Amino acid sequence: MRELLTSAAILLAAPAFADRFELDAPVREAVLYPQGASVTRIARTELPEGAHELVIPGLPPGTSPDSLRVSAEGAGIGAVSLQRGRALPDSSADPDAIAAARQEVRRLERSLRAHDAEAELIAAEAETARDMVAFLKDLARSDSAGSGDVNALADMVGARILAARRSAIEAETRAFAAAQGRGEAERALENARQRLEALEQPPSDDRATLVIAVNGQGGPATLRITGHVDAASWAPVYDLRLDQEAGSLTLERGLLVSQSSGEDWSDVALTLSTSRPAQRSAPSELSPHRVRIYDPEDPVRPVYAETEMMAADMAGGALMKQPSPVADAARTEFMGATAIYRYDSPVDLRDGVDDLRLSLDRQDMPIEALVAEAVPARDSTAYLVADTENPLQEAILPGPATLYADGAMVGRTRLDLTAAGDEMKIGFGAIDGIMLERRLPDRQSGDMGLIRRSAALDETAILSAENLTGRDYRLRMIDRVPVSEQEALTVDWTASVPPDETDPDGKRGLLVWEMPLNAGQRQEITLTTSLRWPEDMELAE
Repeated sequence: MRELLTSAAILLAAPAFADRFELDAPVREAVLYPQGASVTRIARTELPEGAHELVIPGLPPGTSPDSLRVSAEGAGIGAVSLQRGRALPDSSADPDAIAAARQEVRRLERSLRAHDAEAELIAAEAETARDMVAFLKDLARSDSAGSGDVNALADMVGARILAARRSAIEAETRAFAAAQGRGEAERALENARQRLEALEQPPSDDRATLVIAVNGQGGPATLRITGHVDAASWAPVYDLRLDQEAGSLTLERGLLVSQSSGEDWSDVALTLSTSRPAQRSAPSELSPHRVRIYDPEDPVRPVYAETEMMAADMAGGALMKQPSPVADAARTEFMGATAIYRYDSPVDLRDGVDDLRLSLDRQDMPIEALVAEAVPARDSTAYLVADTENPLQEAILPGPATLYADGAMVGRTRLDLTAAGDEMKIGFGAIDGIMLERRLPDRQSGDMGLIRRSAALDETAILSAENLTGRDYRLRMIDRVPVSEQEALTVDWTASVPPDETDPDGKRGLLVWEMPLNAGQRQEITLTTSLRWPEDMELAE
């Protein structure tokens, strides 16, 4: 198997070959990245022994020659040319698909004409029946109707009028049904004409044709053409399902894929990779940071120094903002921190239309704690929160998540990047029956307003949570006290119930209480805070 990198330098006039074969090479494999994709086209044919030219037309706009890789089984690869802007002189002008579409249009046109002729005959029957009714009425009123057997004439005219009216009604009923059927026939013909027009429309100038010189070995040959596509991507999507009765939490992972490459993909085997070849592969570089001193009395020197430093910064910025190299389109290095996801069944992915969601897997997540988390300083009700961890062997990637609690959808959130085994805290909506309050029964200080001018500030806050539901909960109450970073400003606080945790995750001043909150129960915590500072200083809150 031989590979050849195509490039602009190869776009040269090709020598005459014994045979030229035009092939279809649809996309059959795709490795999607968070931005971009590596796509592989496969073409199969029978090649006689000797030198030939293979022509693959209709490659989408934006096909990059430097990313193409061509390999073959059953043939040797020679020069490869990527042509744009003109069709090859002997490419097929009327392929089988166009001929079949044109034949279908003609068949539907004949069918519609036959339908219209039948409808006209039905209309003529109805008109003739109405004319017969008018004729019989005129006959009954004529002078000749007064002679002969009047009763027999009346019976004959009556029977004939009834039969004519029956014929008219039957013909009008058939004409109504025929009119309804014509609408369906018109739509079928219009669809067929649109398909034919799409097939007959010549490719735009920016579509490309790949011309490959090969040396056939006399037998079947398979070509693999791999290239990079920028307009394709995938992203993770999640469903999180909490069952309080069962005490279970499940993570359902999905993959949302889309592409706007300029062509539809059919029956494509998808592989999704977490690597990012569209981004930089190397860290940023720093340019030297030059400092100078200058005489402030010299008006020229500062300008010169600033100009030189700006030039150095611009040079460093240009270096940092150079386009990142694109990884080889056929490169399949999936090792180390790179995770890949293979989708077993081939999929169809239309150009610029489909956002296809693929199911990945379902994982059970451990529930370390399920609590009613309360922040009375901000909220009037508690929220159901599950403390869990990432159960996967790889990181959970950032992406949108839909939340379900006991079968009902309760909200949407976005999961952050979480390493394997790291802790997670997921909220599952408000618990409307747990009421929160933070009251300040007495606040004493000097002047009112944002700036305090007295040397002390005392605050007493009563935190309360009342459970009006029929379910018992574990309550997690969170509040805060001021934090001072100045030695002269002292902060003292006391709580009627000692907090179970202070400064969680390094967040200074936060206090956390955990306690039971059974159905119908009320919990209260009194938090007192005292601030002291020198008389000649001011307090800013």
